[in-house]
Amino acid sequence: MCSKKCTGREKTVIAGLKKIASYKGDFPSPLQTMWYVPESHEIFKLKISDTEIRRWIKNAATYHGIPHALLALILQQENGPNATTFQKVGQFAERSITTFGAIVDKHLWGIFPDAISKGSSGFANMSRAALVDAAEYTESQYGKNPLSNEARYRALGWDQDTRVSGDDFRADLYYCSAHLRQLIDRVIGSPCHNGPITMAQLRAVIKGYNGSGAMAEKYADDAMKTLNGAIVGTSKLYFYEE
Repeated sequence: MCSKKCTGREKTVIAGLKKIASYKGDFPSPLQTMWYVPESHEIFKLKISDTEIRRWIKNAATYHGIPHALLALILQQENGPNATTFQKVGQFAERSITTFGAIVDKHLWGIFPDAISKGSSGFANMSRAALVDAAEYTESQYGKNPLSNEARYRALGWDQDTRVSGDDFRADLYYCSAHLRQLIDRVIGSPCHNGPITMAQLRAVIKGYNGSGAMAEKYADDAMKTLNGAIVGTSKLYFYEE
């Protein structure tokens, strides 16, 4: 690991962002099932509430010093609230296969086709390459693991920092936040960003999450429309709860 260049306590905020109403209902998407390794006190728990998952989301954003609303927006973009049950089941199956391929490929290199093992997966629909790069960026630039100790160590001391998208629902939130921190720095032009970003810079970060080209432009426009709607009360951020 390289010596850190940042303090690890940097915090990015959205300049002039008005208050967004908390959402406290059930998630419309993804499918209400998940891959998750429990903590010691959760071993006999049969269900994790959506409010608890929204707490995980807020904690992941706070740990990486990114805007809470940004992470909620990305999760909503990657888990369309208007998906049918059939689509949600298909999405869960597709992402689970990709995750399984990545896990097997990690231990038995090359056994799965790259189209499967290196594809996008998990709660945040991140590719294997983007996840690993973001995790290493967090270590080298911010001097910390991409997962907080609370999120990293589970029952019986299990280390959930597997660097595999979709292997664990909660870990996905931290990997996604790490990637968004990396994209913020990339848009600003240097590591360790600490302070406000404009709406235009926010849009550039969101676009970067989807790549480049016309589809990425539409992805960013849709996200900004959702955010502006949440501000004025015409739409909801389903993964946002203060």
